[in-house]
Amino acid sequence: MIVLETENVIKQFRQYDTVITAVNRVSMRVEEGEFVAITGESGSGKSTLINLCAGLDMPNSGKIRVLSRDIVAMDKDEMCRFRGKHIGFVFQSHKLVPYLTALENIMLPISASGEELFKYEERLSLLIDRLALGDRLHHLPGELSGGQQQRVAIARALIHYPMLLLADEPTGNLDRANADNVLDLLLGLRRELRQTLVIVTHDDRIAAQADRVYHMDNGNLSIRHHLA
Repeated sequence: MIVLETENVIKQFRQYDTVITAVNRVSMRVEEGEFVAITGESGSGKSTLINLCAGLDMPNSGKIRVLSRDIVAMDKDEMCRFRGKHIGFVFQSHKLVPYLTALENIMLPISASGEELFKYEERLSLLIDRLALGDRLHHLPGELSGGQQQRVAIARALIHYPMLLLADEPTGNLDRANADNVLDLLLGLRRELRQTLVIVTHDDRIAAQADRVYHMDNGNLSIRHHLA
C-alpha cells in the first residue's frame, strides 16, 4: 500500500521581485512500512517538502496523497483532523510548549482532539518505557536536556497511533551520543509499531540505514539509493 505520494509538486516563494522555487515538480512514493531518507544541503528544499507532505504548508500546484487522500484538496479544519489521526511530525527544534510538563506536551494531540485520555494509557505507557521518560514526565521543557526534549517530541508525535511519521532533521540539534540514541529509538519504534518513516537529514549515517534514499538539490528530487 502506498502511504505517501506526491505528484509534480511545486512550491514557490516570492522574495522581493524574485520568485524562488523551493520544490520543483517533485514526485515520489513511500510504501507502507518503508524507512525513507531525504538528503540534501541546507536550502535545497527538503524541509519545505516534508512540511508540504505533513499538510503544514500547501503547494502552488501538484498533488499530495496520504493514504490515498489528496490533502491539498482539504480545507484547514479537515486537514487538521486528518493530520491528527494519521500523521506524526517530529521537528528539529522540538517545538514543545514551554509552560506544559513533558506529560502534558505528549498528550497535547489527544487533548486538542477532545478525545478521552484514558484510551491512550497503554500507548502512553509503552512510549514512556521505550523512551525512558518515566522520571521526567512532570518536568517543564526548560528542565530537560536537548535529548530528553527530543524524546518527548517523539512521544507526542506517536501518541495518536499515526501510520505515517515524518521527521525534519530530528537529530540536527543534538550531540553525537544523543543523536545516535534518538535515531536508535526512532528506528526501534518504527519496527515495533510498524511505522512508515520519512526522515529529512543531512547525516549520511542515518541515510545509510534507510530502505530508500532521495536527494534534493535546488528544489529537484532524485533517487539516490533503493534497497532491493
